[in-house]
Amino acid sequence: MNYPYFPEDAPFSEGQRSWLGGFFAGLNSRLLEAKENDPKSDGAAANAITVLYGTQTGNAEELAHETSEKALEFGLEAKVLGMDEVSPESFKNFDRLLLITSTYGDGEMPDNAQGLWDAMSEDSVSRLEDTHFAVLGLGDTSYDLFCQAAKDWEKRLEELGAKKVADRVDCDLEYEEPFAKWTGQVLPALAELGGGVAAPVAAANGTSVAKAKLKWSKKSPFPAVLLKNKVLTKNASSKETRHYEISLEDSGIEYEVGDALGVIPTNCPELVSQLIEALHLNPEDSVMVADETSKSLEAALLNDFEIKLPSKELIAAVAERSGNEELNKLLLPENKEKMSEFLWGRDLIDFVSDYGDLKFTAEEFVALLKRVQPRLYSISSSIRKHPGEVHLTVASVRYDSHGRERKGVCSTFLADRIGDEVPVNCYLAPNKSFGVPGDDSAPMIMVGPGTGIAPFRAFLEEREVREAPGKNWLFFGERNRESDFFYEDELEALQQKGILTRLDLAFSRDQSEKIYVQDRMREQGAELFSWLEEGGYFFVCGDAYRMAKDVDRALHEIIMEHGKRSEEDATAYIADLKKTKRYVRDVY
Repeated sequence: MNYPYFPEDAPFSEGQRSWLGGFFAGLNSRLLEAKENDPKSDGAAANAITVLYGTQTGNAEELAHETSEKALEFGLEAKVLGMDEVSPESFKNFDRLLLITSTYGDGEMPDNAQGLWDAMSEDSVSRLEDTHFAVLGLGDTSYDLFCQAAKDWEKRLEELGAKKVADRVDCDLEYEEPFAKWTGQVLPALAELGGGVAAPVAAANGTSVAKAKLKWSKKSPFPAVLLKNKVLTKNASSKETRHYEISLEDSGIEYEVGDALGVIPTNCPELVSQLIEALHLNPEDSVMVADETSKSLEAALLNDFEIKLPSKELIAAVAERSGNEELNKLLLPENKEKMSEFLWGRDLIDFVSDYGDLKFTAEEFVALLKRVQPRLYSISSSIRKHPGEVHLTVASVRYDSHGRERKGVCSTFLADRIGDEVPVNCYLAPNKSFGVPGDDSAPMIMVGPGTGIAPFRAFLEEREVREAPGKNWLFFGERNRESDFFYEDELEALQQKGILTRLDLAFSRDQSEKIYVQDRMREQGAELFSWLEEGGYFFVCGDAYRMAKDVDRALHEIIMEHGKRSEEDATAYIADLKKTKRYVRDVY
């Protein structure tokens, strides 16, 4: 589009010609901008839909892109957007919207969704009567506020007048099947509203529209060889944290720093035997597992089912069959906190043993169990420094409770049971939003207490290999310096090389008053704020429930104090850091 050309003999002065040319140039520019920002304004509007995602670890983003590809089969073209890429004003252009979101922490919005949710919760937000939508939630039924973020979004969109084309679907950890059913319902419904087809059609030339999948997945993991299993903690430590080096030879797996490795564990054989004995069942009893195949009860409990934490379905079944008054009362919604206290330190075997007079058949019992799930561990190495290898930093969970020794499922699987005959069944779990800045000169501030140091070891290795000139600052904390200073020699070497610019340590139990990473942040608040003002990136990895919240609170206070900002302005400052991907968290 070009503004009008005026011939030399046009009856305008040079000044008039210049003014009119500028006027039409500005007008055409505004028209082009309006067209680009309005999906209804071009020829593709009839078959255009929007897929919006809120994600913490990448699953919702992955499913959003899969939805986009599936939409092509219905003649629809989907634009995939993160919730941190849109504003409330954008929604007036979303006449057909699919929203996919995970739930983080205690029923909270994912990091990339919080800002949009806050804005959409305002009373001044425009009505959405012309919007047709559907919501998919990702969550874990072991949490009380299962898929709460998805529930909140559906409720809010309906409050604003948007119309559902299908009921919300809430997915547990096994989300593949309900996701497929959801897309099979919502895509034809959106297609019928105009521009698409109500049934899937073959792709051009008979080719599949699905994207190329990674070769290895949780359903088809790579059987990797363990190269090194080294205890990082020293004898005096009250914990056990280990460093693992795993071979990726012949896997074709190429990871980026910030990604995670999914590890699929098997259960402890001793616990399986104790459980079968407590149930008074035969280990050779046949039970059905996935894909309509059967296995012995022993093999199924070893490889297919979660046998450490009791599912809500199992607790409810035990309460019903036992008629136990106390347990039935705990199941009431108003006793949620009491139930949490009751479950603390108890495993599935406690329920089987405490209510041993109950009779379950093998089939009845496994029907009340969840499928065993992969454990995702932040990768603690750069593949550019360790070609063909991936490293992990994992705390082994071991403790005594209610008269029994307790073990973490995957952490002790790695620590105790991997050997020449037992591979590390694993796959790559990319995390696109968590990684070193593209700008090698940008400062990095990393807060990673405990095993939260894992990705930052990788970040520092990556910057070392890149010879990146940017400054790097690590806050690390644990219980005692003498026994719990992970990677001490490596970090000191990186300091000597000038790669690790600053290292601030917080060993909570080395003095009478406990000191944590957020306390060290406050002590260095002025310099921390100056790094942010220089364009620095702020990364956090570790515990979501306490540490990450305490660090976030400290960051707000630092910006208020040293940035001379009000509480409201500090919140806006942090919202901008998140929007520009300069405040990113990998928390769990």
